[in-house]
Amino acid sequence: MRGDTFKILQGVLKARGMTYADLASRMEISEPTVKRIFAGHDCKLSRLLEICEILEVPLADVLHRAERNSEEASVLPVATEARLAADPSLFYLFILLREPIPQQEIERRFDLSGEDMFRLGRVLEALGLAEVHPGNRIKITRKEPFRFRSDGPLIPLLKEINMRFLGQVIANPGGNQSLFFTLSRRMLPDTGAFILREIETLKETIAELARQDQLVSREEDLTTFKLTGAFAPVSFPEILTIEPGR
Repeated sequence: MRGDTFKILQGVLKARGMTYADLASRMEISEPTVKRIFAGHDCKLSRLLEICEILEVPLADVLHRAERNSEEASVLPVATEARLAADPSLFYLFILLREPIPQQEIERRFDLSGEDMFRLGRVLEALGLAEVHPGNRIKITRKEPFRFRSDGPLIPLLKEINMRFLGQVIANPGGNQSLFFTLSRRMLPDTGAFILREIETLKETIAELARQDQLVSREEDLTTFKLTGAFAPVSFPEILTIEPGR
């Protein structure tokens, strides 16, 4: 669920002159449970409706206000991006834990030892991206969407990830809930600008539909989908090669 939703509810709580303890008493649960709900930005719809009812604010208004908040994704410091780029395993582990892929599954799939997880986890912790708990359990602390710099140090790794993803989809055309397509058309520049705006609208639609799914579903029922694409003027002579006869 969007963190903005809980930030707004925190503001409503403060405006009502209520504390977490007051809310916990009204909900008949413990104060630590309420704190976990707000800190983790996670609860079921029924619980969220209960909170809104106690605070006397319609859930629809809260969600609408959350949508009005800036959709700009967080940007990691350049030094953090550089450290992740310097160790692809570190970056890939960060991505997998954010999915979230269970840590045991990651360890099994990549044959990682407890020592490996401790080493990588401590680096993520030093970067402010995670916490290492007893038993080398790594808890991601930065769960908000990220926007990586278009000219930053992570671009080579992001390019590799997306090329691998495209390769998987191309190798399985028309597979289960997957689609590969490519097209090129001659058009006016203002038509291209219009299509770019439509693509931005599609991205917003995907984000909203995903938010709604996360609001009403269990984490284990969700599947990660990925959309990778490029739309820009193309010069075929610059991307194609023809070998002269020998």
